[in-house]
Amino acid sequence: MWGKYLWKLRLLLTIPYILYGVFVFSSDKDFFSNYYFWPFAVYVLFCTIILHKMEKKEKKEKK
Repeated sequence: MWGKYLWKLRLLLTIPYILYGVFVFSSDKDFFSNYYFWPFAVYVLFCTIILHKMEKKEKKEKK
């Protein structure tokens, strides 16, 4: 069941990665600080946990 939605979820959760990268590389280096890095790091951790659990469920359903 999760398989057909998993790629859409991956795409949706990847969009902020791209936006963050564009923001970091296009901004003034003095302006950029760790203030923006920590929320992004928490977001990455949260998304990784969600995708890991969903992939686990998908494997369980296939067996």
